[in-house]
Amino acid sequence: MEIDTFKHIKSELDELELRLKQSISSDIQLATEVSSYIVNLGGKRIRPAITILVAKALDYKGNELIELATAIELLHTATLIHDDVVDQSDIRRGKTSINRRWDNAHGILVGDFVYSKAFQLMASFKDKKIIQALADSTNKISEGEVLQLNFQDSKSIKEKDYFEIVGRKTAELFKASAHTAALISECNQALLKVSCDFAYSLGVAFQLRDDLLDYSGNRNNTGKIIGKDFLEGKMTLPLIKALELLDANDLSTIKRAFKESDSEKLEKVISIINKSGAISEVEKISHDYSKNCLNLLDQFPENLYRESLQEVVISLRDRSK
Repeated sequence: MEIDTFKHIKSELDELELRLKQSISSDIQLATEVSSYIVNLGGKRIRPAITILVAKALDYKGNELIELATAIELLHTATLIHDDVVDQSDIRRGKTSINRRWDNAHGILVGDFVYSKAFQLMASFKDKKIIQALADSTNKISEGEVLQLNFQDSKSIKEKDYFEIVGRKTAELFKASAHTAALISECNQALLKVSCDFAYSLGVAFQLRDDLLDYSGNRNNTGKIIGKDFLEGKMTLPLIKALELLDANDLSTIKRAFKESDSEKLEKVISIINKSGAISEVEKISHDYSKNCLNLLDQFPENLYRESLQEVVISLRDRSK
């Protein structure tokens, strides 16, 4: 994500960073140390940035915005910590993951600690609809994690299953970021719905792009380890599409490598998937979601914050190119 995309909310994002560090403070030194480790690794901060941009685009003038954006980012951070435990990931944001630097117990318990800090912030909001929206999203994200676990290492996952997992695991928090921003802005119901639909579509587009990078990205540009999802047994849309398009010989090669998590065959696997036509099909779907985002943004008030949101869509759409 280009820094200039968020140039109009730089002061708010600076305040967010300070608030994040304050919010995870604890009199239990280990809790502070481990949670601070991942917060200090940085990240794109896309979700809280969406919260801030949507609220400002809808002319919010109150004083709860940074607290809301902080709660959103803490929820996201907690899901990442737990994800790394489930996936047995070694790397997070280019550095050693919490579960690898410490162990799984630290990852689970500190993930819970960060969730609890998000809930403390959520409880401070006057509007119960905001609390309900964030609670509902947390529930759906958890359900998405369980649903993905149900399909782990399975070649039976269909496209509709993939989109249900993505909707719950990724798009839901994007949606909550905009939904709660619209709620504190007290906009009309039409704009509330547009905000939710925009952010949900953006979340799907973001995940599609992320999944594409597993087969067609450049690690120097993205920081993403190529083939990581494949080796972890994740059936993402590029792989699902490829399995529909491949001939019997290539299909057998892919299935065998997937079953065995064979890193030595990874280069061949990526080559086969790229030649199958699956990447271009998923690219088109991703672009369609991005186009929908831009169309929905046309219904927002015309201001520089709407322009920034448009830049976010385009930047995410073209990520890694």
